[in-house]
Amino acid sequence: MRSGLRLIGMWVLLIVLFVAFYSFFRQPGQPLPDLSGWIIPFLVVVFAVIVGTIVGKRNQKGWQLNAEGNTLLSRGRIAAALEKFETARPLLKNEGQGVIPFNVGVCHLDLWHLDAAERDFTTAQGIKELPAQVRTLIPVRLALISALKGAVGAAEGRLAEARAVDAEDPLIVLANGVIACRREDWAQARALLEGPATHVLGGPMRGLRDALLAWSVERLTGERRYIDPVTVFGEASTDKLREAWPALVQFLLERSRQAA
Repeated sequence: MRSGLRLIGMWVLLIVLFVAFYSFFRQPGQPLPDLSGWIIPFLVVVFAVIVGTIVGKRNQKGWQLNAEGNTLLSRGRIAAALEKFETARPLLKNEGQGVIPFNVGVCHLDLWHLDAAERDFTTAQGIKELPAQVRTLIPVRLALISALKGAVGAAEGRLAEARAVDAEDPLIVLANGVIACRREDWAQARALLEGPATHVLGGPMRGLRDALLAWSVERLTGERRYIDPVTVFGEASTDKLREAWPALVQFLLERSRQAA
């Protein structure tokens, strides 16, 4: 805002200096210059400078909040990151199209708000200005959401799209593991989830992988492995995931109580 005011002040000063200079050197009886034609253009410039300065400040604040949200997300502070992204959303209506909804969707997914995550990922996917590197990250997350909700057919269709853009994404293996567990194909689930591809997962996704692997092993061999529900839920409550997959949440809570 200060830079905009300085620019306006500079224009006013130039006009005043021009009038003063003209008045000092004009011939006696010569009229002062008619500046009426300058008024409207000058006001338009002033308005444009003020609006541009305000918009620039809003965008700068929005991107700052987005950066803070990404930092919090990398540290596992998902709820705080979500708050930053939601605050940045109205500030970046134009420049942040797609990126902010995607970031919000990532937070909702890590909190197991599956419906909200699906809405935000779908919103981001429908925006033409979305960067290509972000767009490639959406199909596999939509596939994982469908699998967690038990919509296996939809999940498989989205996985085909995900493989077309990045066949090496470890979330593809995780989503396939979820599908196998949904179908009670415990041997397939164990084979997928024990593979090295899922070892790079972190946060709630790693917790989900470990929980599904323990579930698969128990169903196959009877071996009971302790899984701390905190690794799956983190800052989230159990309610949202329970709505989508009550058997998984029941398994987690039962095993944690037995261990205690």
